Amino acid sequence: MEIGVDIVELERIERAHNRYGRKFLAKFMTQPEIELCLAKPSPVASIAGRFAAKEAVVKALGTGISGGVFWKSFEVLNDSRGRPVVTLLDKACFPPGCVIKISISHDRHSAIAAALLQTRGRC
Repeated sequence: MEIGVDIVELERIERAHNRYGRKFLAKFMTQPEIELCLAKPSPVASIAGRFAAKEAVVKALGTGISGGVFWKSFEVLNDSRGRPVVTLLDKACFPPGCVIKISISHDRHSAIAAALLQTRGRC
């Protein structure tokens, strides 16, 4: 079992989104993630939460984004109850049997995410 945590300032994400728009979002988010975030009452908080979640996942993996896992190797969407769920899109980037649980929260200033990775063997 491994854990990763990340925190992001909302202002930083808002500046990048205002400057680059969808081009910024498309660098690290899948189309379904973009649509989900932009449909939220507070898109910047949701975008920052997804960014933090992706950083938390690669920290838990111990690889970082440059370690063979890419921004779009997985996505963070919500289940029918609104709970964030990680879906592995490129399973070859992850250890066999890897399951990732995620938690995301935000306030007026920042978003934070924690990722828990588990496998049948090791992760």
